[in-house]
Amino acid sequence: MAPSQPITLHIHPPFEYLYSLFALGTKEHYYTMIRECDLEPSRQIVTALDEMSAGLSVYLERELEYFFDLSGLGYILYKYILSHPELTEVTSLLNVLQRSDATALAFHIVSSVGKNKMPQAHTKQWDKLQHSAAEMLQLVNGVEFQDPVRRERVIESLRNPEETKQRFCWLLTQVYTRCYSPLESRILQWISDEQGKYQSMLDENPSAFVEQYMNLEASRQPDLHIHLSFFKYVSWHHYSLYDKEDSPDWFILGAYSDQLFRKNIFADKYSSFFKALSDPNRIEILKLLSKRPWFGQELAEQLQITPATVSYHMSFLQKIGAVTFQRADNRSYYSLNGAKLIKPLEEFSHYFQ
Repeated sequence: MAPSQPITLHIHPPFEYLYSLFALGTKEHYYTMIRECDLEPSRQIVTALDEMSAGLSVYLERELEYFFDLSGLGYILYKYILSHPELTEVTSLLNVLQRSDATALAFHIVSSVGKNKMPQAHTKQWDKLQHSAAEMLQLVNGVEFQDPVRRERVIESLRNPEETKQRFCWLLTQVYTRCYSPLESRILQWISDEQGKYQSMLDENPSAFVEQYMNLEASRQPDLHIHLSFFKYVSWHHYSLYDKEDSPDWFILGAYSDQLFRKNIFADKYSSFFKALSDPNRIEILKLLSKRPWFGQELAEQLQITPATVSYHMSFLQKIGAVTFQRADNRSYYSLNGAKLIKPLEEFSHYFQ
C-alpha cells in the first residue's frame, strides 16, 4: 500500500488530555490492559497517574468515574477536538465546549451510541433530531445496551442536557487545573522524546509504518494525522467525523507501541498469538469480519460493547496482524486478514509434526 495522502505525526495537547482522563478514570483496568499486551506500565506512567490522582477530591473522583470509566460518556470530547482542529491548547478547547449548546452535546452522545439507527446525515429528519432531546431519547430507547449503567447515563444526559453539560465542563476544567496542568509540560516532553524514532520510521517507509502500526491498508482521505500519545501507551485508536467528508482522519498511537513488535522467541510469539484469540469477543469479531468488513461503531453495537472496548480488543488482533483497516464510503472499516490468521496456526502445527 502506497499512501496517497500526506501523513503527519503530531503532538496534540487536547487529545493527550482526553487520553489522560481515560487512563485516570479506568486506572486499574488501564494497567491491566497494558499487562495483557505483555508489557508493564512504565515508571513515568505510574508516577503521572499517582500525581494526578492526588489532586482529586472525593466529588471529582465520582464525576470522573461517571464520565470516564468503562461505562462513561466522556469520550465524546473527541467530537469537539475534531471539529476545531485549529485549537491546540486544552484551555481553548474547554472554552469552546463551555460556550457550546447543551443539546449539541446530547446529539453527539446519541449519534455515537446509536449510529446505526440515526437518519442519514443532513436530511430534514437528521436536522430535526439534533434539535430535539425528546426525539433523541425516543431513538435511544430503541438501542440495545449490554451495559445497563451506560444506558442509564445516556438516558440521564438526554433528560438533563444542560445539567450534563455543566457537570462535564466543570469536571474537565477542574481536573485540568488541579491534576493535569502541573504535569502537562513534562508529559509532552516525554512524548517528544519518543517522537524521533517514530518519525524516522515514517520518513523511511510511510506504507510500512501505517500498515504495521495502524493496520491501514488504504485511505482515500486527503489528510491523515497521527497523535503520538503517552497515555494511549500501546496500539492505536481511530477518530473521524463521519458526517463531514472533508474532516481529516486522526489516529492516536501509543508511544510504546514499538514494543508490541519486538522480536519474540517461539514461546513468546505463540503465547501472544493464542492470547489474542482467548477472548470470546475477539473470536466473535473475527467471525463477523470473515463475512464482510465492519466499521468500529457497527461492531460495538453488534457485540453490545463500547467503541473503546472494540479498540481494546483490536489492539490484540492488530498485534498478530489478523485485521486490516480501510477507509471507504466515508467510514473506516476493519477487515479480516485471513492469511496472517491462518499462517501461525499452520506453523504451530508443523512445528510439532
